[in-house]
Amino acid sequence: MKSFMILFLLIQIKLMAYTSPLGIRSARGLLMGDAYTAVNNDDFTLFYNPASLARHKADFSLYPLNPTISVNNIVSDIDQFQDLPETPNGMASEFMNYPIHLGTNIVPGFRIFDFGFSFIANVQVDLLMQNKIHPSLNVDYRSDRGFVLGQAIKLGPRRISSKSMSGEQTSIGLSAKYIERRGIYGSYSLAGTEILDAISTDADFQDTLEQLGLVRGIGWGFDAGVEHMLKRGPHQFVVGLAALDITGTQFKEDESISNSVVADELTQVNLGAAYTFDVKLFDFTLSTDIRNLTQEMDFRQRLRLGVAVGIPGIKVFGGLNSGYYSYGAEINLLFMKITAGFFAVEAGNGYQRIKSDRAVIYFSLFDFSFDA
Repeated sequence: MKSFMILFLLIQIKLMAYTSPLGIRSARGLLMGDAYTAVNNDDFTLFYNPASLARHKADFSLYPLNPTISVNNIVSDIDQFQDLPETPNGMASEFMNYPIHLGTNIVPGFRIFDFGFSFIANVQVDLLMQNKIHPSLNVDYRSDRGFVLGQAIKLGPRRISSKSMSGEQTSIGLSAKYIERRGIYGSYSLAGTEILDAISTDADFQDTLEQLGLVRGIGWGFDAGVEHMLKRGPHQFVVGLAALDITGTQFKEDESISNSVVADELTQVNLGAAYTFDVKLFDFTLSTDIRNLTQEMDFRQRLRLGVAVGIPGIKVFGGLNSGYYSYGAEINLLFMKITAGFFAVEAGNGYQRIKSDRAVIYFSLFDFSFDA
């Protein structure tokens, strides 16, 4: 019974999926199909394009408490969790090729003019069980702590202030991040002895994880971007190009633990464009992203499309992410903002091979902005 419970907890809490996890994302962005490179007008700007800091409308903004939680969409997968088998082998068969997901993060921070800073506390948890003949668990668990800071610079004499009705500006941006990562990365055969040996000992839960390959590493990463904005009255058009984790973000391993790998972050180059129509009582945004320009993949897997429609206090979102739909809403209650909805991502390698249905909810409490 002890062995089964530890294995179940490992699956539910400490394992990640077949592809690299999404990392830190804006809930609003996820509900817009993750077509957010040229939008990112919230407290997650530094995780999309540091050049977008130049669009900061206030002299100072503070985001003290902004947790995000994402989980499997149980509503759409309710049949998966009915009449569950009682044996580990039965559970393995039931959840074959079913991505299990849990993610949570909080990134409190602030912006001063065109400078931004955020702390990072992030846990990404996914599992994908594959191969019915020789079942294996594909694992990528990441628990990150650190910070990110960035600066945008407006180029040329033409700059748009927060009160400008028309104009255009080009900006560049650079950010640096420091991350301490604890993680498990690899594939474990259910027919082998590695998992059984780890859970059959009298070691505590932390020691069990370390026997499975839990490692610690530290790494520095750098992002860069460029953005051009054109504004004509209520019409605004933005196009942005972002290079995230330039040359990759590599983690220096803890020398006390051998034969393990901390999952690195690969370079991503993303191109985005967005059109916004904004008047006092109504706003409307259309956005698109073409992701991972430096990696070989089906174009349909790169494509993101998003839409947002808002009136004072309420916004609704929709999107298309690599062929999967997303939708949700946001309520602004002055001292608190809540964003929630449903989205889907690709959990396999390819276009619409393994769908992972997810739900997300985000809270922002006591954020405020003011001009000096």
